[in-house]
Parts: sequence; structure tokens; C-alpha cells
Amino acid sequence: MNHIIMCGDTLELIKQIPPESIDLLVTSPPYWAKRVYNNGEDEIGSEETPEAYVSRLADFFDKMRPYLKPSANVFINVGDTYFGSGAGAWSKYIDEEGNITQAQKERKEKFFTTKPLQPKIKQNGKLYQNKQLLLIPSRFAIEMQERGWLLRDDIIWHKPNRIPASVTDRFNNTYEHVFHFVLKKKYFFNLDAVKVMGANGKMKNPGDVWSINTQPLNGNHTATFPEKLVEQIVLCGSPDGGTVFDPFLGTGTTWVVCERLGRRCIGFEINQEYFDFAQQRFQESVGGRND
Repeated sequence: MNHIIMCGDTLELIKQIPPESIDLLVTSPPYWAKRVYNNGEDEIGSEETPEAYVSRLADFFDKMRPYLKPSANVFINVGDTYFGSGAGAWSKYIDEEGNITQAQKERKEKFFTTKPLQPKIKQNGKLYQNKQLLLIPSRFAIEMQERGWLLRDDIIWHKPNRIPASVTDRFNNTYEHVFHFVLKKKYFFNLDAVKVMGANGKMKNPGDVWSINTQPLNGNHTATFPEKLVEQIVLCGSPDGGTVFDPFLGTGTTWVVCERLGRRCIGFEINQEYFDFAQQRFQESVGGRND
């Protein structure tokens, strides 16, 4: 399969792709104020406010629009956070099981900070007040609708293996949103490819709540979304032999899945370390080569 995988700024690299050539865009962009992905300065996720993040993210996908086929699907995984959150800060080198590891120590030092990543914003007793769930995914979806995108699904990605939270005054979050947008009222969609067996022995629509475990990776990297989640999206959202685009390729999940399912992958990643890891992962996972 002739994949196009490049390291660099997606907004520049996308100019090399022919207009209206992409069948499916599937990605998980950086979340707001959660971690350092590239250099921590002027990268998506480092905006001064959640509103600025939502606007910039919508701007980004608007710029991808000319490269999508009129029949294309767009699936975007967006995470939420709380106002005043200490996200990004750390004090112990521990893995998901609570064990101290050298790999986790290296990852923390590279992608996190000793202070919370969330910018200082004055509380206003409204949206901006400590412990307020910001509803960033919902705000993003509404902003996309206002810009003319047609929202078809708000898929709940339920994570059965979610790590227990230490909080005692709210429930542990065990899901994330995956929004399904299209450009036109008529678009490609292969429901049969993802139907599941019903209690009556007949195949049925899987619904919009998908219980899929998170997928750990080796070394000091983590996968934002697991292969099984991307697999489901690629199967229903793109034709056999179609072109799938991931503008935030990260550790290469979309690339690996596309090779396995017979789709052409276009993947861009600005972080050199992630890009290198994705290439190594692709070779190890499928034994393929990028011709």
C-alpha cells in the first residue's frame, strides 16, 4: 500500500495533497492544557483559554475541508478537562499500575512539567471557576456546526480499563467523545462492516457507545486511541482501497490500521520523536514498508 507519511507541519504538508482526494479523516488532536507535545509554545493545546482552543481547532479542520471528498467522513476524538486542573504537573514517576519505571520517568520529564499546564485565568464565578467541567468537546462540536459541518454522531468511547481516580467529590471519568462530521447529507457509510451480533442471533447496528480498552505501547509513549477504535472507524467510514488521513499521526495508530485493512494512509506528525516511533511501530506491527 502506497502510504504518505511525513514529519512536519500539517498546515504546510497538506498543500501537497490533491483537493477532494481524502475519503476519511480520523484523528485525535492535542487536548487543551494537558501536556507538551512539541515545544510547548504556540502549539495546539497551549492556547490561553478553552474558547481560543476551540476556535483554533475548528480553524484547523476548516483548512482540511478542501482536501476531503464531498462524500468524506470526519471522526475527531476530543478530550475534556476541569478549570483549575493540575493537568501536566507531576511529582512521582509511576506507571499505570503505580510502579516506578525509568520509561515513565523519561516520559514525564519530556512531555510534562513540574507545574500545571493550564494557563492562569481569573475566576469569574461562571465558566471560569475551580472544579468546573469545561465541556470542551461539546463547545467544539457546536463551533463546527456553526461553521457548516454536519454532525452525524456523538460517539461515546467507553474505556472499561480506565485507571481509578483519586478524587472523592465526583465520579471517575470513563469515557471520551468521538464526533462524526460530514460535508453533505449524502456520504459514504458502510454500516454492514461494523454490525454486531444481537441477542436474537441477527446482526445489528452497534450503537454509539463503544466499549474499547485503552492500548498501552512500549517504551515512554502512550496511544491516544487504540487500534480497535480506529479499526471500527476505518471500516465504516472509508471504502476498500480508500484514502484515510490523520493530521495528528502521533504514534502511528491510523497508519498501522490502514495497512492491515487495505487503505492508503496519509499521516503527518510534527514531533520528530513521535514520527520516528511511528515508523518503528509500523515496521514491527505489520512488517510492511512505506513504498
